[in-house]
Amino acid sequence: MNDTLCALLDTNLPLRENKTAMIWRGGSDTFAGIETKSLSVAQGLLKRGLRPGDRVGLHLANIPAFVYAYYGILKAGGQVVPLNVMLKETELAYVGKDCALRFAVSEEPFIENLLRAGPAIAPLEEVFCITAFRPGIPCFEELLAEPRESPLPEVHPADVAVIFYTSGTTGRPKGAMLTHANLCSNALVTGEAYGYTEEDVIVFGMPLFHSSGQTNVMNAGFFRGAAVYLMPRFSADEAITAVSEQRASVFVGVPTMYHQIVNHPGRRDFAVDTLRALIVGAAPMPQALYETVSKEYGVAITEGYGLSEAGPVVAHNPLHGRKKIGSVGLPLPGISIRIAAEQDRDVPAGSTGELLVRGPNVMTGYLNQPEATAEALRGGWLHTGDLARVDEDGYLFIVDRKKDMVLTGGFNIYPREIEEVLHQHPSVSEAAVVGLPDEEKGEISVAFLVPGGGPAVSEGEILRFCRERLAAYKVPKKVEFVNELPRNSAGKVLKRLLRDRAPGRENCHHVSEP
Repeated sequence: MNDTLCALLDTNLPLRENKTAMIWRGGSDTFAGIETKSLSVAQGLLKRGLRPGDRVGLHLANIPAFVYAYYGILKAGGQVVPLNVMLKETELAYVGKDCALRFAVSEEPFIENLLRAGPAIAPLEEVFCITAFRPGIPCFEELLAEPRESPLPEVHPADVAVIFYTSGTTGRPKGAMLTHANLCSNALVTGEAYGYTEEDVIVFGMPLFHSSGQTNVMNAGFFRGAAVYLMPRFSADEAITAVSEQRASVFVGVPTMYHQIVNHPGRRDFAVDTLRALIVGAAPMPQALYETVSKEYGVAITEGYGLSEAGPVVAHNPLHGRKKIGSVGLPLPGISIRIAAEQDRDVPAGSTGELLVRGPNVMTGYLNQPEATAEALRGGWLHTGDLARVDEDGYLFIVDRKKDMVLTGGFNIYPREIEEVLHQHPSVSEAAVVGLPDEEKGEISVAFLVPGGGPAVSEGEILRFCRERLAAYKVPKKVEFVNELPRNSAGKVLKRLLRDRAPGRENCHHVSEP
């Protein structure tokens, strides 16, 4: 891979410089506009002493400044560190110190946590704030006003471009280092797989500080000349309105977003005649929801699989080719996968094991963590921690997270299988199953359910429903009804938090770390 994210964006200029590249409520900008503003940001950072390889935090929602700053940092030879706007002061302090942030860009109201974390981040020199005036805090607009005065440093494909911090569901988050080559290769094959063209308008709900938002939408879309619609925060209202008003051709979201849309009073306004593809990312879509969305809109749906350490996209279902129920499709071109058991031995076709990935998209390693890097990349393969199987046609099926598997009485239970059954119940809106330590059986399964749709339902009815559809050892031993499931910014259920509050946990002994 001989390209950088900077160079690939530049390829739009000869043919598309005046074409709309991004849209937001009340405004838009062209490819030429992004180029000009990102060059100014680069000049501004270099003028303030940014050196090649320095890290700059982006602590922003989906707003135009994210795009300008992202490419500006890269053009200046810096490394982008996306910061989840929901992180608290101590979490920001840890990440900032771990990656030695020199600069950051933030906005109200999120900036307060970052400013409080600042003293713990020794190399942090300046935090730029979007628009709002604060005494002593420089405005990001100052960077946008910088003229181009000096040549930019040379950026190489092997240079680290972005450091994605994992969600930290087990222990401290780790910084996955992705090079320009990693991210370019993944964005190019992803954009091709989704069939993006310069005629597309892509409305999306996932945050740009997440790898899915950057690769699946921003980079993949821009590289192929598409326009993207920015929502600072997802809402079904704005998504439905934007798809209609912008005559959007593609929507990209996580399952919870699709759930909100199909249950919204204005859901029928979402299915405009220009919508050609619905893309699901970041978390598996329950089969019952998949069928509801498909029936409601009659638009091609593609669900894929990925993880930040892989750029993130590994596989996806063909938009118009053969799909298999429950599968996340085929590996993208250039990406190889294996299913392995203990000691990384390959398992027979159709058997379950850990998914291993190799390709130009795979990270170079975890920042400051050589042991974790060696373990994750041992043998030249990325060990995903996900349990999966591959059928005779090469289609990939994700069974569950390796750490989420429940071992009860000598039987392996995969929570996702139980969740699929629970989602079929008319009175269940969302479901998550976790394992709870048990002195007799080792572990038992506990189901957390968000009611919705049908009439009120009892624990007994849920258990009877499961017994009719699952082997006895797979039936949850407890059911807990909740108003909502805890999720991270990418829409993934935080099962660690559910384990912490699972009923009966206080009576368990020898509790292992989640």
